Amino acid sequence: MIQKPELSLVLPFYNEEENVERVLKELSAEFKKNKINFEILAVNNGSHDKTSGIINNLVKKYKNIKKVDIVKNIGYGYGILQGLKHAEGKYVGYGWGDGQVAAADFVRVFQNLKTNSLDISKAKRINRDDGLARKIQSKFYNKLMLVLFFINLSDVNGCPKIMRREVYESLKLESKDWFLDPELIIKAYRKKYKIGEVPIKFMERKSGKSKVKLSTSFEFLKNILRYRFMNLKK
Repeated sequence: MIQKPELSLVLPFYNEEENVERVLKELSAEFKKNKINFEILAVNNGSHDKTSGIINNLVKKYKNIKKVDIVKNIGYGYGILQGLKHAEGKYVGYGWGDGQVAAADFVRVFQNLKTNSLDISKAKRINRDDGLARKIQSKFYNKLMLVLFFINLSDVNGCPKIMRREVYESLKLESKDWFLDPELIIKAYRKKYKIGEVPIKFMERKSGKSKVKLSTSFEFLKNILRYRFMNLKK
């Protein structure tokens, strides 16, 4: 009988040919070092560079890495949700595939979930190397979440986010865009789930370009207002 993984981690990659191999190798090594029974669901999220081929090569070499292929990029959230459909672990979660979070911090977030008997464990970026504008934008955004939803977290979008499988299944996440993170936290707060945060250093990108654009801010604002004033009972 094949033993199912304890942890299923989804990582979306969109045109990350310069990062994907390093990120997957470092995560695999760190999980094995800490004796975690894991699977990484590497999502080729509609890439049109060499990302897909690199993942294919890694899948052949690493039994814990599995590929989820998406032909057309529909959005950040869509890629993650498609990956989570294939997750088999007792604990499931997702992070970013750009290499800005150290592999050791993924492990710390997971260990925090188990050690403190949490429903959800997530990263909290306390040292950010992604520019002053992004820091100010994030601060305003998190204050808005506090005012509108009474969510007292300093980094709503911080990843990785890892949770018990039954928690994930109860949230019934739908967002195909960048609003997936706030949707998860808003629904978790309304269900009174226990959420813990682990402070991490958010590193500067070594390669590739950020997929977050100015339009993302307007997308967030639109969705925040929609969630605030609709009768969300899910």
